Amino acid sequence: MKNPLVSVLINNYNKDNFCEKAVKSVLNQNYKKIEIIFYDDCSPDFSLAKIQRLKKKLKLKKLKIIKNKLRGKIASFNQIEGVKKSLKKAKGKIICLLDSDDFFKKNKIKSIVEFFKKNKKIEVIFDRPIYYYDKKNMDHCKINFRSRENKWPIFSPTSCISIQKKSLDIALKKTSINRYPHVWLDFRIACYFAFKNMFIVKSDFLTFYRQIENSADKNYIKFFNRNWWERRDQSFEFLKYIDLKRFNKSKKTLDFFITKTLNKFFY
Repeated sequence: MKNPLVSVLINNYNKDNFCEKAVKSVLNQNYKKIEIIFYDDCSPDFSLAKIQRLKKKLKLKKLKIIKNKLRGKIASFNQIEGVKKSLKKAKGKIICLLDSDDFFKKNKIKSIVEFFKKNKKIEVIFDRPIYYYDKKNMDHCKINFRSRENKWPIFSPTSCISIQKKSLDIALKKTSINRYPHVWLDFRIACYFAFKNMFIVKSDFLTFYRQIENSADKNYIKFFNRNWWERRDQSFEFLKYIDLKRFNKSKKTLDFFITKTLNKFFY
């Protein structure tokens, strides 16, 4: 692998305040062999128009725009469908995923490419997120990312995912079953690759992960919250679908018992 083309797939819905910064963070990379696939999922705001103006103004041949015509009702499934459609247009050997409210550090893609070159057995890299509130309020993720034997992989958000194109294609075919609406793409990819020794979490902080009030993650932050426990229940069911052996081990845990009991209570 010399200097491969890297395709950055940007998924957008209603982020006209942030999407231009996401695109520019890719354009400003110190690694230049890049293409951008910007996927807009029927946004009613001005985000698509902003990116179209940017493309025209800067004459960006490396920026491709996909406008979805019909948005589904389930956000997590929409995200997966957007990545699938963008991947069909992508020509790069390496794929970086980016939500349109997040953005990259200037050296991210160069760092990712160099890591793939030196670690040929690795198919998926998660870098570490910098929680971004505003320019004066940022926080580096403090999660302990050391590898460990666990039913759940330790991973970062979608915008921290870099993956070989062929591997993403396989993962989408294996994991994008239209069930488990609380199980998002980052968890699906992490589960699929983590226990195949093809997955690593880098120690580098390369992605700004924006914290906003109406983000999907806000629905899951409270411990005693129906969505939080429903997500855990669906995570167990997804694990059953993707790795039955590991699921059978998890059934013996207190976590499994509490999750199933509380979900019966909520319903």
